Amino acid sequence: MRPNRVRQRWAEGRPASCLWIDLGWTASVEALARLPYDSFTLDLQHSLIDRGTAVHVLQTLSLGQGAPLVRVTQNDPAEIGFVLDAGAYGVICPQIETADDCKRFVDACRYGPRGSRSWGPTRGLLYGGPDYFAEYEKQILKIALIETVKGISNMEAIAATPGLDMLYVGPNDLSIDYGGVPTYVASDPRVIDAMDLSISIAHAHGIRSGTYAGTIDVAKSAIAKGFDLISVGYAAKLMVKACSDVLGQVFPESAR
Repeated sequence: MRPNRVRQRWAEGRPASCLWIDLGWTASVEALARLPYDSFTLDLQHSLIDRGTAVHVLQTLSLGQGAPLVRVTQNDPAEIGFVLDAGAYGVICPQIETADDCKRFVDACRYGPRGSRSWGPTRGLLYGGPDYFAEYEKQILKIALIETVKGISNMEAIAATPGLDMLYVGPNDLSIDYGGVPTYVASDPRVIDAMDLSISIAHAHGIRSGTYAGTIDVAKSAIAKGFDLISVGYAAKLMVKACSDVLGQVFPESAR
């Protein structure tokens, strides 16, 4: 089965990079896919990408070497099965708050008798290879997105879920749940503490930790703290910022 580049980085003792894809135009995705990121996360939850377009995006990501991950919209076995059948090499499931939530998520990613996923990985076989059934658990990542106070309080139990590969803490919704405002650059000490705690809990349970970094400095700090997967931005937002920076430098009056 095709190796997962994220797992390869971990085997080398290094953290893995991730770029979030919120673009459905495959010509742009193709250019991004050729960049040496370790993974790309197709965001179905907070983008305007529908299921049909998602398949085209996953096909386009195959032109590069980064592992194609998908954040699904919810803890729905049908949707989880769909993205895996479409060739996703990892699923990020939002709003995991309890061990039961996590078990349902993991079960949806695994075939019986350990899970409830139905056989039929149409594109999964094309992308992964003919030994998909025998090897899929060694490559595909099951990632629980923790983004509420309740989820933080249950992280120990969530991390103990058999088959789970990662705790991923989302700073935006967690900041909101603590009564603050959404921010990719966490400033609330409770949010920062929770994110740091996720590293120690994940590693104590033999799994990995991930997070979203809103700036280069935050990303570097996350690496120094020991996060194993660092998402360094959304493609569309980074492209808009780059275009804005060029405009401001060439036509300074436009920045006013």
